[in-house]
Order: sequence, then structure tokens, then C-alpha cells
Amino acid sequence: MEINGFEINEYNIYGIAEKSKTSICPKCSQDRKKKTDKCMSVHWDTGLGQCNHCGETIQLHTYKSKQVIKEYVKPILSHPNIDLSDKLLSYMLDVRRVSKSALNTLKIRESKEWMPQTKKDENVICFDYYLENELINVKYRDARKNFKLFKGAEKIFYNIDNIATSRECIIVEGEIDVLSFVTAGYINCVSVPNGFNLKGDVSLDYLDNYYNYFENKEVIYLAVDNDAAGIHGQKELIRRFGAEKCKLVDFKDCKDANDYLIKYGKDELSNVIVKAKDVKIEGVFSVSDVRKSMLYSYKNGQNRGTTTYIDVVDKAFTWRGGEVNLWTGYNNEGKSLLLNQMCTIRAYWESAKVGIFSPENMPIDDFFNDIVEMYIGKSCDPFYTNNYMSEEEFNEGMDFVDKNFFLIHPEKDFKLESIFERARYLVRKKGIRTLIIDPYNTIEHKMRSGEREDLYISRFMSDLKRLAVELNISVNLVAHQVTPKKNENDEGRYHKPMLNNIKGGGTFSDKTDNSLFVWRPNRALDFKDSEVIFGSQKIKKQKLVGIPQDIDNIDFNVRMNRYLFNGISPFTKIDFHRKGINIDEIKEKPLPIIDVKDAFETEATSPDDFDF
Repeated sequence: MEINGFEINEYNIYGIAEKSKTSICPKCSQDRKKKTDKCMSVHWDTGLGQCNHCGETIQLHTYKSKQVIKEYVKPILSHPNIDLSDKLLSYMLDVRRVSKSALNTLKIRESKEWMPQTKKDENVICFDYYLENELINVKYRDARKNFKLFKGAEKIFYNIDNIATSRECIIVEGEIDVLSFVTAGYINCVSVPNGFNLKGDVSLDYLDNYYNYFENKEVIYLAVDNDAAGIHGQKELIRRFGAEKCKLVDFKDCKDANDYLIKYGKDELSNVIVKAKDVKIEGVFSVSDVRKSMLYSYKNGQNRGTTTYIDVVDKAFTWRGGEVNLWTGYNNEGKSLLLNQMCTIRAYWESAKVGIFSPENMPIDDFFNDIVEMYIGKSCDPFYTNNYMSEEEFNEGMDFVDKNFFLIHPEKDFKLESIFERARYLVRKKGIRTLIIDPYNTIEHKMRSGEREDLYISRFMSDLKRLAVELNISVNLVAHQVTPKKNENDEGRYHKPMLNNIKGGGTFSDKTDNSLFVWRPNRALDFKDSEVIFGSQKIKKQKLVGIPQDIDNIDFNVRMNRYLFNGISPFTKIDFHRKGINIDEIKEKPLPIIDVKDAFETEATSPDDFDF
């Protein structure tokens, strides 16, 4: 049986009477005096129940997950040349000091290959990437240290077959570093397919599908390059694998494993593994524990918030790992939509993946459809004929969402521990950088006997902060404002959302790092009015994140499911980039602001219609 294209795994998990339109609520009835009161409306067509007492949305069934498998090109090795030329052999043995047996073990070969950097055929070393003895990818390197990977092939770890059954492994930043450790007697060494850099967050997409190769490891030795970029990558590897499993290799005055081999020899290189140090996880620290990272910050800048890709918003708020952001506003005024939209923009430019706990946005396909629509800028519902995206666009949107967004929806309970458990899994397995909990009142809260609500909220917010710091992610909590009241001194508009008007009290704002709001100021006067104000009312680290302020002149274009800032959509550059147009040559023009009442009567607007 299917609902909305999703195959049901377990039907009617709460045992509700078949075809019944009402039932007791499995979330709140056991705690009520009227335990048999049928307070939940049951909708079998959508597979949901809605409790009229506690407001919870209940999923009646569980569903089988869908997976979209990307097709990769595999290189064909028709004429392997394992008889290396004297020139290459001399370079590897005499200059790089790797052993002949290491070259044979890793099947090093050479060939001629067209290199994009020089735009001609070059003599190259071939590093073949195997998976279960099948050739998956090839990295080519010429004499000028230019690199390229086989076009369209899957990125995996180099030498991954040789760590499959070992209880320990070494991770380095280059194929010659792998050869160096094999020379020193360690065959259980892998390399990332491309090195680390200092620009933005570290992407480890190639780890997602092969995390199981590291899951069985008792120790993972991190022997990355001894430079700022290497430290940047090392932090991400620790975040993904967990500090308790990692050990850090010290190359002293050398940049990497091969430099160490050349300077000190294979016996000393072997000893760096023996001397590797644990990642310090105890709760007491001194400057000596963080001296390297402090020097890194001193030379390269502190951990500042990263851009939202919306210039006016960056003044008020930027993304920063290890912090808790509180999003508030009145019901149905777009705070969740703006948050999801900002995450979508960041995911496109940085592959910053998102985990979302949002029971109110079920069924699952409805939520994912919303992200697809804002990404493409068109509807995926054929009801809107004039604005209906093509099947090619829909598949493109689904591929993007499948790669970057992961819904958290535990089957048994909605306790904070269950959400945290899945968030940790998504950090390890998928590398998410953002967690959204939307909204606060959908969580199964565990107040202690006699505990005041404000003290519980303080404890709850502290738990969110600990998770944000532990995983170095941005945790975003959505919490509603109390019922809006009209401001008679402002023509009857609703009062601006304030920190102390959040349902549950001001403890939320006291314990959060940053407090943000979304407000439709004219909604009380004209429900169709699309004007929006976004703002930050509390920014804990203003020098690094932003200055509290209101951002106005924002409109919502319902046709494209997108916000416009000063008449311009942040998705404009994405639209062009998706079409292969050089965004550096784009001179943006405002997208037309379409009135809500006419939104589905106007012909679609696409980037092709603009004259630059």
C-alpha cells in the first residue's frame, strides 16, 4: 500500500479502529482525566491524525525509505602499463624514497593524458582507485604537480580495499603519502581523493557512502598535512568519526608523510603512528591544549559567521557552528519557510547539509516538494499549469534535496534524546552542518516532578547548546509567539514579535546565542499583504556574527515560493549557475514582485527572460 508515492512499512501503528474518523490521541490522552475522549481527527487518505487537544500531528503509519542512486562513469583499464620508465622509477625511488614493493602493491602505472591545466597531452603518473578490486576512479598527476580525476567517476578513498578488515587505519591527504606509509610497513592507509583547503566548510561527500569502512575501526590515525588547511580538514574528520576513536599524528617540522620519510627514513615514519596522541576530550583545558588552534585563529582569523548569501541579512545574522539560533514569530507568518530557504541557499553554494525535525510538515513528500519548489522556482503540482516545472527540473530538484536535506521523524517517540541520536548519526554519516527543530511544542518534553517550566526550558536550551558545540553545528529552534494582539497605536497592526512574548517565557532568549524573528506587519490589516520584516534581537557574539537590527523591504513571491530582498531573489544567481551561466558576469535585475492574488494567473518568469 502507498500514500503519496511512499510505500507503507508498518500500517496503523497505534491500532486505531479501521475507517474511524476520530480516536484517542496516543500523545496526550494517557495523561488526561478524559482518557477515552476521542480528541484526535483521523485522516486515512493522508495517513495523519490531528489532535484537537494538544495540537500534535500524528503519523499513522511508518514508511519505507526511498533512495536515488547516482550513476557514475567507470574508467576502463585496457592496457595497463605497470613497467615504469627509468625516469619515473628514479623519481619515485630516489627522490620520493618510496619502495619498489609499495609501487607494486598499489599498482602504480604511467601513461599519456590530456591535462586541462596545460591543455595538451602530458606524461602522467596514474593512481588507480579500486573498490573490491574494481577500478572506480583514476587520478592523473603530471611533472608540474597538476592533477585531475577521471571525469564523471565516483570519488572514493584511495586504497580503501586495504582497510576493509583492519581494526585500525591511517588517513592522509595524498596518494604519495599512502605510498610512504606502505613503504614504512603500514598498508592500512587511505587518502582523501582531493586535499583540504581553507575556503568554507570541509566537504566529505565521498565519506557518506563508505562510512561503514570506518565504523568498525577501533583507532583512526589522522596523518593529514601539517598546515592550516590540514588542521581545517582534521577538525572535520574528528567531527565525523568522533574524538574517542581518533589519534593525531605529529610530523614535527615536516609538511606530510612523504616529507617525513625523505628527511627521517621509513623507521622513523613508522614510529609516528606509535607516538600518535589521543584527541583530548576531558573537561579540563589549558592554553597548551588549544595553542595550535589559537595560533591558527590568530593567523587566519577567528571562527566568524559565514555568509547567508543575502547581503542585507548578513548585517543582522550569519551562520556559525556551535551556536543555537532561536527563530520566533506568529503562527503562519513564514519563519519556518525563511529558515528553510536560507538553508537551501547555503546548501547549494556550500553543500551544507541539513537535518530537520518538523512533524508539522508531514507528510514527508509535502515537505520535500516545498524545498524542490523554492529551489527550482516553479510549482511541482500540475494544477498550476502556467507555472508547472518540467519533469527534468523536478528530478534535478529531487536530486538536490536528496543530497542535502534529511528529515528526522522517530517512529516511537519525539523525545529530545531520540532527535539528538539521529542528529549525531547524520553528522557522522552525512556531514550535516545544520539541525532544525520546528517547532518547540512538537517535542515530547520530560519535565521533572515539581519542576518549574522556566527551569525546564533553561535545561532544555543548555542541552541544545551542548549538542551544537559537541558536533560543531548550527542548531535552530523554532518557537511560536503568544497569540498576537493588535497595536491600537499603530493602526491596528499586530505588535512586533518580542523575545519575552515567546510561548514558555523569556528563558528561551536568555539561553540562546542568537534570537531571530519573522514578522508580517500588515497581516492584521490585509491578510494578502506580502510584506515581511526579518530581524535579529539578540546576537551573543556581535563581532563575529552580526549586529541586532531589523531588515525590511522583504516580500514573499508565492508563485516562486521565494522571498525577495529589495526586489531581488537570492536564488537568481543559483538559477543562472544551474544553467551554466558565468555568475561573475551577471548584473542582477530585480525579479518582478507578483501580487498574491494574481500569483497563479501570470505566466512564469525564468532567468532566460532577463536581458543583461
